[in-house]
Amino acid sequence: MALCNLSERCKKIVNVLLRENKFVSMQRIAEITGVSKRSIYYDICTINEWLDERGIKELEIERGKGILIPQEDRMKIEELLEDRQWGDYYVFSPSERVKIIICYLIHSKELVYIDQIIEVCQVSRNTVFGDLRVVVQTLHEYDLQLKYESKKGYRIEGDVIRMRALFFLYFNTIRALFDSGVLNFFNREEIQGYYKQLCLLKDELKIEYIEGDLLAIAALMPVMHNSRGKLCFQGLRKHEILETKEFLLVQKYFSELEESEKIYLCLHLLGSRVSVATDEIFEDRADQSVYGITKALVTEFEKTACVNFEDKEELERALFVHIKTSMYRYQYGIQIGNPMGNDITREYPNLFEITKIVSRYLEQMIGMPIPDSEVAYLALHFGAHLKVSKYRGIRLRVLIVCVNGISTGNMIKREVKKLLPEAEIVDVVAAMNVLNAQDICDLVISTVKIKSVLPVIVVHAILSDEDRRNILNHQLVYNSQKNKISDTLFDVVKKYVKESRHEDLKRDIIQCLQGDVQNLDMGIIEKEAGILERLSLSKITIKEGGVNWQDSIYLTGNCLIQSGSIQERYLDTIISQTIYYGPYMFITDEIMLAHAKPEDGVNKMDIAMAVWKEPVTFPKGKRAKLIFILAAEDHEKHLKILNDILKIAETADGIEWLARAGTCEAVFLELERILG
Repeated sequence: MALCNLSERCKKIVNVLLRENKFVSMQRIAEITGVSKRSIYYDICTINEWLDERGIKELEIERGKGILIPQEDRMKIEELLEDRQWGDYYVFSPSERVKIIICYLIHSKELVYIDQIIEVCQVSRNTVFGDLRVVVQTLHEYDLQLKYESKKGYRIEGDVIRMRALFFLYFNTIRALFDSGVLNFFNREEIQGYYKQLCLLKDELKIEYIEGDLLAIAALMPVMHNSRGKLCFQGLRKHEILETKEFLLVQKYFSELEESEKIYLCLHLLGSRVSVATDEIFEDRADQSVYGITKALVTEFEKTACVNFEDKEELERALFVHIKTSMYRYQYGIQIGNPMGNDITREYPNLFEITKIVSRYLEQMIGMPIPDSEVAYLALHFGAHLKVSKYRGIRLRVLIVCVNGISTGNMIKREVKKLLPEAEIVDVVAAMNVLNAQDICDLVISTVKIKSVLPVIVVHAILSDEDRRNILNHQLVYNSQKNKISDTLFDVVKKYVKESRHEDLKRDIIQCLQGDVQNLDMGIIEKEAGILERLSLSKITIKEGGVNWQDSIYLTGNCLIQSGSIQERYLDTIISQTIYYGPYMFITDEIMLAHAKPEDGVNKMDIAMAVWKEPVTFPKGKRAKLIFILAAEDHEKHLKILNDILKIAETADGIEWLARAGTCEAVFLELERILG
């Protein structure tokens, strides 16, 4: 078996570690490479496999410090990186190998031997057996099974459409590996042939598909030609689909396929317009069933994100329409993509991660995987309905114009409210409906250029920092912001100036702000802070236990009362809600995230934490080792803290370390290790 080389990102990590003669934190590595800390942990696993194959000691992550390459190993690693003989190989990460194995098993015409998997993944037999255990768990989540026949090999059994849905989901995430040619179980020439046929079909339809969708279909075409199971299309109006232009073109270009496979291919081609064609090709789903799923999803988001939607019915209606038209796409694994997906994950990472967690509920309900592109759409719906703090004063009237849909427009509306809390958003409309805007507003913010006698700021559908800066720097906005900005600067600076000079200071600040408005910077926008920034040692307690659950709430949250962050009635509300609703605030079997509404006694955002040596018993037998009390003052500023707590909850060894910690300092160092 050939030894493998590292991906470019893994090489970059190794070079960073070689360059430093001190410990390098995971946070620092993530900043340098520009990826998440979770991805860095996967990369470290890959690097360690690479080192182990070459007889070099694996990298160790020291708690609270990071990684340091021992001096005796530095020269060996440097020599390996300079050696060109390994340049033709690539090391797959553990998560990549699981996806590759599943795609390989689904794609293969025959059963697959363990030696074939070893050859494809380029790892040891023991590593493959470890990967197969993860494959079994992954398949189980979607009601599929990994079967082994002695002396024949492995195959996946279960619903054919579920298998293909999983293939589409995973192929799109490893497409870069296919493009680079390192996945040698695919017949690239055959797939490229199918891809060319699909492109010809696409040209005749005059429809543009999301990049990668046609290639994924082409990669599955060999499976469709050698189908080993029966395809069942529940609720399909067959006569309607046989009359579509898509089906006629499938007949033309893929006449050799069985009729059921032609219908399956046609469904994917119709997928780009399923949202408007559902009623034409499928029987109506029971509205009550979809509405029940929608309401449960909203409730799950409220519980997970510690928020309460004021306009819950409006959100449920919007989600109901979206989910109803998406159910068949989920069922058949149709990938419509999301051109705004990357923008959403970049600009709203915490909202996306929380929505991804909530989407697991939807996956359980429908029994199918939900791709990140769909999670991004759901995040847009939830984000558009999060409440923004209110402002009273003279208002600048703003009209939002959007061509990307009502959810995108509402998200822009919410972002503008955050940027300009004193502004009045008069409406969100489509470009074609902009008439006599001057009668209702002073400023237009639009995702497309429009003709208007009023000032127009053109922005992206998902606001970037540059868009926000352009909005804040606009003369109309700036004039309305002067008082707010001058007050903010005055509050920061006045503590360094004698009180007798305060009036002079304020006058000088105002005069300074009369100058170059282009100097206005994004720094005036408050950034989300995580738990490491908010949680001080004085707000961490370590308790032995032996108290009732009501007292544990007071003992955990008393420091927030002392600091003035909450009123005592906030803790009273948490207790009364637990008595009435049960222990719904548990986010795992061992962690409770206690919270109430901002109006129940929050003075300012804050967080407190208690570690219980003896778990505290709550109603219905729930036992908490860790209790967090979160004081949130709005619907968004706490999302980064919440995301951090969810990461802590996913780190089983971290929970045990925290539970054994003897000092508040040790607890904080462990939090840094988990989140760093």
